Amino acid sequence: MAKRKSKLNPKPTTKKVKSGNVKQTWVALFSQSGSEIANLAKALSCWPDLIITNNSDKSKWDPRIVSRTKFSNNVMVVSNHQAKTANFLHNVGGSKSALITLHGWLRIIPPDICNQYKIVNGHPGLINQYPELKGIDPQERWWADRDKYDMWYGSVVHDVVAEVDAGQIHATDKCQLTAYEEMDCNPYDLFRQTSLNSWLKYFNKFPIR
Repeated sequence: MAKRKSKLNPKPTTKKVKSGNVKQTWVALFSQSGSEIANLAKALSCWPDLIITNNSDKSKWDPRIVSRTKFSNNVMVVSNHQAKTANFLHNVGGSKSALITLHGWLRIIPPDICNQYKIVNGHPGLINQYPELKGIDPQERWWADRDKYDMWYGSVVHDVVAEVDAGQIHATDKCQLTAYEEMDCNPYDLFRQTSLNSWLKYFNKFPIR
């Protein structure tokens, strides 16, 4: 599927969500650019206490995260082996009581780690309605069969458990693509906004203590 630059700024069907009072230790993980973390931090007016990535190529990071490394040491790079086992979480101070959030973290969290920590994941797909959108690349699968979903797309935030994308869903955000918008859009751009909205809903519902 050819990806085209989107000219859209789709409006969610839900009202704008105000952030909660973030106080509890927050650890955020990413494998790609981390732009969702930066966008969420801007919306919440609060950065995670620690950001962890297995992407050692800083040229691919969101510039706002790169800038964090210049003024603080709250960005940590782990190896792909460490990312696979997720044992690095044992060495994160206060992680037992921390909230660990996944933002494009392209590794499956082992069951033993899931059972020890509070981990939540943002997933670009309405898996509460369409479980077939679980797993990797849901944006592309949705786009290929978008008529099947009557153009409805969205994102969820759910607990991370041993089974992939099977944890309890705590927040959702969805929107319906119009025929006019369909003519010139990138599905990744569509889901990027609903993902951010679903995270804001999560933090509003479960503010970090």
